[in-house]
Amino acid sequence: MALSKKNYSSSQAFRQTYQSLKDHLSTSQKKKLKWIALLIFLSAVLDVFGLASVLPLVKMATEPEVIHTNKYFSFVYDYLHFTNDKSFMVFFIVVILLFQFFKTGFGIFVNYIEGKFMADVANNISRNQFSKYFSLSYFNFNSVKSSRIINHVQQNPASFTAWVMLPILMLFSESIILIFIVTLIAVYNLKLFLFILMIIGPASYLLYKSVNTKNEQIGRGLDKMFPQALAAINNSIMGFVDIKLANKIDFYREKFLKYQKEYHNLSMSSIVINMIPFRGYELVAILGIVVIFVYAIFIEGGSQDVIMMVGAFAAAAYRLMPSLNRIMNAIMQVTKNQVAIENLNEYNELYVKQSVMNRNVPIPFEKEITFENISFTFPKSKEPVLKSISFTVKKGEKVGFVGSSGSGKTTLMNILLRFFDEDNGRILIDGQPLKEDNLEYWRSMIGYVKQDIFMIDSNIMENVAFGEDQVDKHQLDLAVKQASLEDFVKSLPKGYDTEVGERGSRLSGGQRQRIGIARSLYRNAQILVFDEATSALDTQTEREVSEAIDSLSDTNKTIFIIAHRITTLKNCDRIYELKNGEISGVYTYNELVEKVI
Repeated sequence: MALSKKNYSSSQAFRQTYQSLKDHLSTSQKKKLKWIALLIFLSAVLDVFGLASVLPLVKMATEPEVIHTNKYFSFVYDYLHFTNDKSFMVFFIVVILLFQFFKTGFGIFVNYIEGKFMADVANNISRNQFSKYFSLSYFNFNSVKSSRIINHVQQNPASFTAWVMLPILMLFSESIILIFIVTLIAVYNLKLFLFILMIIGPASYLLYKSVNTKNEQIGRGLDKMFPQALAAINNSIMGFVDIKLANKIDFYREKFLKYQKEYHNLSMSSIVINMIPFRGYELVAILGIVVIFVYAIFIEGGSQDVIMMVGAFAAAAYRLMPSLNRIMNAIMQVTKNQVAIENLNEYNELYVKQSVMNRNVPIPFEKEITFENISFTFPKSKEPVLKSISFTVKKGEKVGFVGSSGSGKTTLMNILLRFFDEDNGRILIDGQPLKEDNLEYWRSMIGYVKQDIFMIDSNIMENVAFGEDQVDKHQLDLAVKQASLEDFVKSLPKGYDTEVGERGSRLSGGQRQRIGIARSLYRNAQILVFDEATSALDTQTEREVSEAIDSLSDTNKTIFIIAHRITTLKNCDRIYELKNGEISGVYTYNELVEKVI
């Protein structure tokens, strides 16, 4: 799915962000977010009071008589029976320090709660993204590049929480602080408030407009470059042998570095742009002080009130500038990372439709599987791959399929596995149509062994049990024995705990195939599908794997075998030949051998 080219205004970005929070946060997380917002509010209030608490101390240091003229100071002084101003000021300093420690500790506690919440949200979104992509149809899943799926499932949830949700909370917190400080300034000195509004307001607008559009372009560029760099390095790793043999290391290194360099350049550009508001507000603060000095010297004649206003402006700027910088960065981050929200929303409608459907409705298989007038055409293709295919397989039978490449053998099995849906016709299980609500139950009955067995980078036990937290040792031993792996496992010093290596690199081709067979048998699959399972093996290994398959004939399992080598089909009850999407003949093994000869 192509990236959106839409550029968002701030209002559009925040509307979409609000909707994304509604869509991607669970009910309990929404409740937690409200409590966190309250904690952030309290922390912001404490920050403002922390800043304001210093002012009375400065006042007492410059005008000690205020201790007695101010009714609040005077009340505390008399109530606690102080005898001199210095001891009262020491007491006040200790109180302020204790308050600052409390404020800092509370702020750290709020940050910790925020961090835990963000991690919980990111994990929940990753779970939903994983489920969403693996609920897609075979066609839809294969239409998305693997690097993009990795990005959307692993990287994007973290980007959403770190660069969309966290800035929103930062914006909320700093806005409260800003409002409180500006309100206090307006109450304290209206002239100073107007100066700040006149200087900082236009400056903030100009800074934001100067960087926002470029910032969003960088966000989209980063989202585009990361999957491409990931795909380039992944392809290089997968093609290690071919790259070495073809002496193309330089070519594939430069191909990877092309995307990685662009990614790094964009990342550095993002850092530079994010520094612009910080540097800009420093300049604004200096200009503000210069303007007040000019006003004091040339208009007010250097009056004491104006000089005090310079000090007040500097003090206010000391806290306002960081808040304004964080607010500006938060707005920029939210706008820049709208692409993260777009990524989360891809395929959402299809996922919602599928996730609410019960697909585990049982469909008993005791007698036969019937393919009834099955026809199928690939999307965007006019020529059908299968044309009115009909046949019946009794439970416990072993049937084979032969035919040239493209004749429809694997497509027919993919329809049986329900990766493809037939255009016309239907599959009947004991006379009952196989429907979508039977999907999960039906697949639990099937074991699939293909030419390239998927291997986990773990030990033999985990590769056979495949996703089981608690391994049934009896079932494991039985599956390994039926797959003719027992002697091999016993010969290993670590037995089942032997590591197989990445993609099964420490095993031979035949051993990988037998592990694939054992995996299906461990699940006690009633139906086994072998799709070119021996085609990549040498003659001796093929014979060994074929013997393992033949040994399953006494287990009452229904077996479908696709093969190029006819010898693999020796013990089949019958063999179907497919040609141009149709069944061109049905043979016994001997009849097929005679036909070929």
